[in-house]
Amino acid sequence: MKSPQWLHSRVAVAASSCVGVDVLPEGVAQMRKAGYDVIAHDLTRGPGPLANADPFDVIVAGELIEHVPSLDMLFTAACDLLAPDGELIITTPNPWAPHRVAAGQRGDCWENVDHILFAFPSGIAELAERHGLVLREAMTTRPEAPSRRPMELARRLRRRLRGTAWMQMGYRTRGTEVPVRIGGSAPRPSSRGLRHGAFVGETFVYVVRRTAVPT
Repeated sequence: MKSPQWLHSRVAVAASSCVGVDVLPEGVAQMRKAGYDVIAHDLTRGPGPLANADPFDVIVAGELIEHVPSLDMLFTAACDLLAPDGELIITTPNPWAPHRVAAGQRGDCWENVDHILFAFPSGIAELAERHGLVLREAMTTRPEAPSRRPMELARRLRRRLRGTAWMQMGYRTRGTEVPVRIGGSAPRPSSRGLRHGAFVGETFVYVVRRTAVPT
């Protein structure tokens, strides 16, 4: 929670109002103690206490979809809670990141043991469509270049040998983005000479919206 890269903190600073939802009462208690507006609730059971809130302009699910067994939960929550022009923003590890592809080919399975899936654009688009939503944008972000100082290289090697490298990677939104819009819009040019549509960053970012104003 003290990291400047902690997502909830950055959203709370940027938004006029922000409420967090988590299933772990202990974590919710810690966040409330730190001054955040947080609710302990399992969204697989419906909107619950959020049903009485005003519609949300944005719902952010940061590094979440790869952990939950109920994929419908995020999209159902978007249908229940978003404003007519609201957005569901999902971030998740990119299964096509070159280093991740190479690791899988080597049989080097260092991913977080809590991960149960890799999400990819056509799968997100299909899940969105099944809930009356539409995937409007998909992009990947690059992490900052890792330090090459000898001591840091030694620490990274020790973490890898211990099988805990995944715990130390982190996901940062600063750095070069290679965004591609979905739904007919032309992709924006890459700043590094990569071909348009290259999904090579560490993390996928998906923007899901409603297809029509609900009645």
